[in-house]
Amino acid sequence: MVEETIHCIDVAADFEDRYAHGSPAGRKTWVAVKLTALLPRAESLISLSKYLVASRPAPHRPIAFPGIPLPTDLDVLSARSAGPLTETDIIALRELRADLGTICKRAQERGVRIIIDAEHSWYQPAIDAFGLSLMREFNKLPVKSSSWFRSSKPAPSMNAQPLVYATFQAYLHRNPEYLAQSLEAAHAGGYALGVKLVRGAYHPHELAAHASATSISTDAVPPVWLSKPETDACYDACAALLVGYVARAPEHGLGILFGTHNWASAERVLGELVRSGLAGSKDGVVSIPDTVAEHVAIGQLYGMSDALTNHLVDRTRCSTPFVLKYIPYGNLAEVMPYLSRRAIENKSVLGNGGAADERRRAGAEIWQRLFG
Repeated sequence: MVEETIHCIDVAADFEDRYAHGSPAGRKTWVAVKLTALLPRAESLISLSKYLVASRPAPHRPIAFPGIPLPTDLDVLSARSAGPLTETDIIALRELRADLGTICKRAQERGVRIIIDAEHSWYQPAIDAFGLSLMREFNKLPVKSSSWFRSSKPAPSMNAQPLVYATFQAYLHRNPEYLAQSLEAAHAGGYALGVKLVRGAYHPHELAAHASATSISTDAVPPVWLSKPETDACYDACAALLVGYVARAPEHGLGILFGTHNWASAERVLGELVRSGLAGSKDGVVSIPDTVAEHVAIGQLYGMSDALTNHLVDRTRCSTPFVLKYIPYGNLAEVMPYLSRRAIENKSVLGNGGAADERRRAGAEIWQRLFG
């Protein structure tokens, strides 16, 4: 999987190179990394999550499960064993951290960004720990020199881009507080936070796990919101928080990829960009400066909600890519579980006639391409 991920980075970079003409600006390709796929046993991540939930000190502000990562989380990888972590687990997790470093270094060399995928909540404390470790290493911001005898390094600017993005799931109760504390930690730690904001793909599994022994949460309530409107409200509130942060503190280098198939949320993102002064609007068209597009983008899954993608392209003007498509690939048996989760995640979008509309649009597009 490491070799395939590096190959994917190279393919993406070669594509970018054909159009970027050597400029680092305007390169808007991400490669997603799924940590459970990089381990011989995904259970090693669960063991690390259990260890972290039990050993992390209480946060300075309360936060729901799965909590918030700390810079010291991966210190345990220098031990032989610890709590639920066996020596075999620690060796595998140590190799995982090395593999992720290799992947990020190649991405850095080739000008491609990395997304750390979110998964079930019982994996998430461990995934968060790896994501934080990578961001602290690869998303460092330039720092002003305090010396009076030599010129200072340039201060962070809107041109500083995060390399590593963590995935933030709006269906989790913790997400607003998690985002707020993550932004504070990134500023204090001198690195840029990379955020892929999604709703979340495992809602039925999370509810079932909380009612059984699968969940490792000690909270009395499930980690996810119980209703779709609550998740929608959380997503939109988090989107507003993120856009506002870019407007207020561009020097902090925050990078955002809004992943959504929801028309209302997509329109709200555009509205927030205009209201915050990051974008202009005239005759219904939103103009996004290149400096803003380097840090904000919106995307949908390839083959899903293409009408929304086309609408966003028509509604926006930007000389660098702002509206993106997320393309999974692989053998059909390997990608079907992923696509099934996306369909479940977006069933509200496809309900109430939405699926029929998608079929009509697809049929019209096929007819147009075949017969003009």
